[in-house]
Parts: sequence; structure tokens; C-alpha cells
Amino acid sequence: MAAIDIPEVHKFIESIPPFSSLSLLERKHLLTGVAMLYVRQGQTLTLKGEAATVHLIRRGACEIRTPKGGLVDQIADGECFGVSSVLAQNPDGLQVVAMEDSLVYRFEKTHFMETLEKSEAFGLFFEHTRHNRLRKLSRRQRNELASPALQLSMPVTHIMTRQLILASPEESVQTIAMRMTEARVSSILVVEEGRLLGIVTDRDLRSRILALGGSADTLVKDVMTRQPVSLTPDALVMQAQTLMSESNIHHLPIVDDEQRAVGMLTAADLLRHQELSPLLLINQIHRQQSIDSLANVCKQWPTLIINLIVTDMKPADVGKVLATVSDNLTRRVIELALETVGPAPMAFQFLVFGSQARRDQSLGSDQDNGLMLEREPTSEESQYFAELSECICQGLALCGIRLCPGNIMASNPEWRKTEAGWRQVFSAWIKSGAPSALLHASIFFDIRCVYGREAPVDDLIAAMQRDVSKNSAFLATLTRTALVTKPPLGFFRHFLLESSGEHKHQLDLKHQGLALINDLARLYGLSCQTYRVATLDRIEQAIREKLISVDTARNLIDAWDKLNGLRLEAQSRHWQATGKASAYLDPKDLSLLERKHLKTTFSIISDVQDVAQQRFLRGYS
Repeated sequence: MAAIDIPEVHKFIESIPPFSSLSLLERKHLLTGVAMLYVRQGQTLTLKGEAATVHLIRRGACEIRTPKGGLVDQIADGECFGVSSVLAQNPDGLQVVAMEDSLVYRFEKTHFMETLEKSEAFGLFFEHTRHNRLRKLSRRQRNELASPALQLSMPVTHIMTRQLILASPEESVQTIAMRMTEARVSSILVVEEGRLLGIVTDRDLRSRILALGGSADTLVKDVMTRQPVSLTPDALVMQAQTLMSESNIHHLPIVDDEQRAVGMLTAADLLRHQELSPLLLINQIHRQQSIDSLANVCKQWPTLIINLIVTDMKPADVGKVLATVSDNLTRRVIELALETVGPAPMAFQFLVFGSQARRDQSLGSDQDNGLMLEREPTSEESQYFAELSECICQGLALCGIRLCPGNIMASNPEWRKTEAGWRQVFSAWIKSGAPSALLHASIFFDIRCVYGREAPVDDLIAAMQRDVSKNSAFLATLTRTALVTKPPLGFFRHFLLESSGEHKHQLDLKHQGLALINDLARLYGLSCQTYRVATLDRIEQAIREKLISVDTARNLIDAWDKLNGLRLEAQSRHWQATGKASAYLDPKDLSLLERKHLKTTFSIISDVQDVAQQRFLRGYS
């Protein structure tokens, strides 16, 4: 254990839930006897004896595992472990394994228990934490067949190589070849002042030196692959596998925001984690030669989603994985449609809107899409794109992404436009206060290009963002529309449930919860200088541009995670029982503690709606 600076601990925990809910005197009492531990990467902590108390990660990351090594949870800065040891003597024998070198605060057990008894909110938080982890443990035990999908939610940091073999661009290839041989690696990263410049692989040495009779004195900078494809540490294993497959590479550098090399991921690393059903599904998708065979492959889609849900993958990561599969499916359908209809007479982009654009699709998601054309088509070309669009939309429907009930699809001629045409309609919506314009804004302003050159779409988004920034009245009108629907809480914090129909006495988690957060994120996102399309990315961007306080934003992110998790679970249950997706939930299916947390979640949304009203409606009646 190391010496500890108590004021520094005070400063850290005063902003960390649930410690932030304690008074200054309560925090002082809690910190009596607190100790700091340095835990090395790979070290296992068995919480017995003096260690059978709650720990708080100051910096680092850990995994909570069963005695047989099964993964229960992954935690990082500001999160606690040892909760089961304190509350129930850890009957499941859970262990903690450090994923990286970590600094951890250990609370003295007596003072922690006294604080737990005095503060109801403090106690409820840790009861909920324990309940949630036990539920994850139970699901893992019940769903062992789905466990391979767990690998998908792992950041690449879990399987990448951290011990890097580096070279200078001015070294000779003979020197680096000897270094690679000694280290038994098949690649070496070329860096300058820590930043990644390039990569040299065994294949490069064979094809660029040996095969051409090159000299061993050749400089590294003359044979390296410059600006190699790379990923950041927060990318998922799923994203890494897809990128390596699409780029036909076997070595993937991992770099931080400043392009400094922090790891290396190889095909060999990925082979050890190969049982990934989404990746297999993507590979199958690209091998299909007809829409019918593609539709047959996509029958796995609901099972894939359910597998991701039962493994307790983070809701945001479920969205990323599904978006990757959905984007690949969309591109393959377009390729097959082009083979059927014939080559396009001009360049075009296939646009997606709504949930696919935001990367938060789920069971039962429908299509929202359109085309951007290089120029105004002739009548004959218009007929071609009508046939192509119909082929694409019907193909996607056969593959499980149902047709849009509102006809917001490329098969509708209204949503096939040139870049100038899209700019014109976006500009008209921004200038208009009509309800139809605001409805369109809530769908079309979440936009992403999944086929064709992205540059024209980026230009369209930039123009839209500029128009919005010049029109505060539009944001005010959009705000009024977004605030019409309130979270389903009554005056005395009772749930307001559906009063009749198929879902009587249930909550609509999508329209009464998630949609409200998406609307709020869109308001802040359109106010930012930098456009983001995903809901959580928009909230994070609003923090960076100081449009929303950190506490308010973090609360909203937590609310989105909570509701999205509940929605995915509800959809999974309904699908398995009826073959239909439903985002409705009966609160009676939740524990008392979960109902309290859900009410808190709805209260957070209400509070942020009030904040948004103050920000965007100031000066407007």
C-alpha cells in the first residue's frame, strides 16, 4: 500500500456517484482509514479478510470474474468492486483481475458500513450495483451458448499486443529485420517522436526488398507502408475484424488521439477470438450472389441481436455492432441491385436516416433512406433510379429491415435528389415552422452515407449545420416540439401507463423515453460546430463545446444507457415469446429497486428538458 493524500481523495469522490450524494462530514467519516493500492496488470484480487471491503478505482480498469474465469463485469475509473464481499460475504466467490496497471482506493470496512446504514441513497446505489452484477452472472450461466458474442464488446485493448517493436525511418531494413527476428514478430511500427509514420511487415520485406534484389542497407522509410490503416483503443474487436477484412491487412496498429502507437493487433490475435457470429454473418452476406440467398442468411439477424443482448453487451456497443452488420448488408443489397438493374448512369450516394444513421437499431427497426444523385437526371435516368431504388428497398425488406410505414425510402421519388436538391429541402425545413417540417427534421437531420463518396454528404451536413446556426428561431421551434412529450411520471412520481389497448398498464420505453433523449441530443448536436450523428456522441460533443454541463450530460448518458438496456431486454423477451419486437415494459416485471431507478431516469430526462427549455427558448414565447 502507498501513502495517501486525503484531500486529493476528497476531491476525486465529490464528483463520483454515489459519494457525491454524501455530505462533507459523511465523506470525511467514510475516508477514515482509507488506503491506496497499486495493482499490476494481470494481478488477481481475492477479496477475503481485510480486503473484503469496497474498493474504488482511481485510475485503471479491472474485470470481475467467477472462480472459473467467467467474465461478469468490466469496470474502470470511478467504479467500485468488492460490493458482494461487503453486502453478502461474496457467496459466488467473485474475483477481480486488473486489466491494466491500476490505482485503487480501499475503504475501511467499519466506516463504510456505517455510512451505508446512515445514507439511504448511498445504500440503494450499492444494492443496485450488486443486484445488477448478480443478474449478469445469472445470465452468463444461463446463456453459455451465446458467450462467444461477449468477445465483440471487448475494446481492442483486451487482445492487442502492448509490447511494441518500434523502428526509426532512418534505420536500415537489415537492422529492423534482425530486431523482428529476435522479437519473433511479423511487423514493426515506424515512429518519429512517438507518432506513427508507417509499418513494415514480413510481406513488405519479401516483396519490396528480396523479390526486387534490393539492398539490406535500404532505409526503412523507403519500404514502409505510409499512413497505415489504424484504430483507436476504444474501438471494438468487431470493428477491428471488419476493418482488417475490408482492407485485406493482417496487422492493425492501435493509436491514441495524437497518433501515438499504443498497441498492435494481428490476424493471429483475432483468430484466437474467432467465434464471432456477427463477423461470420458479414462474411456470409458478402458471399451471397442473390437477394433470395441473402434473405435466407439474414434469418440469423434476430438470433444475433438476442445473443448480443443476453451477454449484457453495453447498449451503445450493441448499436455499433448492429450498424456494422446493417451497413454491410445495405451495401451488398445495393451491389446485387446494380447487377440486376445494370450500371448506374451517374455517381450516387445511398443515405440512411434515423436509427441506422445514429447506430442504435434494434429488433424491428424499419428503413429510412434516400439517394443523392450527382446531377439532375433525364427522364430515362429517373426511371433507372426508380427501378434501382425499388430493388434496394424491397431487397432490404426481404432481408428483415422492414419497409418504412411513412414511405421515407429511396423508392419514393421525393427522397431522390441532387446535393443541391437536398440542400434546398433542408434549408426550407429550417426556415419553416410547419409541423411537417419539424417532423422531417427529427428524421432527416440524423444522416449518414453508407454507399458512395462521402464528401458530398459531408458538404450537405456542413451546409445544414451553418443554416441551423444562423436560425435560432428554428431551434426554438424544434425545442417546443421536442418538449411536447414528457416522461411518463405523474405528480406523485407514479408511472403513467398506457390506459387501454394491447399494451394497457405498460410503459412505452421507445417513445416515452429514448425518443425524448434522442430529441434532446439532436437539439444540442445541431447547436454544435461539429456535427455528430449518434446520440451519445452528440452529448459528448456538447460537453466539449461547453453547451451543456458535464453533470447534466453524464446524467443524460446514464439515462440513455438505462432505457436502451431495458428496451433491448423487453424486445428480446417479446421476440422470443411472440416473434414480434415490442419496446413496451410492465413495471411490475421490475424489482422495487429497479422501479426506483427507472423513476430517477425519467426524472433526469424531465430535468434536462427544463435545461433545454431555458437554453433554446430564451427570448421566445
